[in-house]
Amino acid sequence: MINGQTHAHISDFMNKHSVPVGLRLFVVRTDGLLVWDARPDQQSQALAALCSGVWEAAGAMAKVAGQGELQDFRFVFDSTDRGVFIFPMFNKKQPFYLAAIYERCVNPALLKRQVHSLGEKLCRYLDSLPQQRSVQVKTIKREGYLFSDISDAEMDRLFGI
Repeated sequence: MINGQTHAHISDFMNKHSVPVGLRLFVVRTDGLLVWDARPDQQSQALAALCSGVWEAAGAMAKVAGQGELQDFRFVFDSTDRGVFIFPMFNKKQPFYLAAIYERCVNPALLKRQVHSLGEKLCRYLDSLPQQRSVQVKTIKREGYLFSDISDAEMDRLFGI
């Protein structure tokens, strides 16, 4: 999973690379959580969730059409000078999406290639980082619980569902 330390590595890497004018580039976990955004604003997390959702929907449709493996696929929704594209990126630690929204682009094909190349470099960078040690969490053995045998009806009354 992309944790805080990996998030920092991704942010450092992406901040060192210039993003073309007119391009909104962001890195998204497969569960829809935003990792990095070139132009963060109030819509950032919503866009990340939509990115993940649209990829999952497109992937489900591709599987219905007989496509088993989606590793070489990308999602593109565009016109001649503006659009959205999503590249799934696979590294040793966790897959993620590199997504872009662009406008007023003279050469969208070149832009897509540049973004995909940046994603591949990011994967190589993440793969080159030393493996993180897992942290052992000490569990506390409990003897009693506040609600040991509460019914669904009682929960509904408590929380107003």
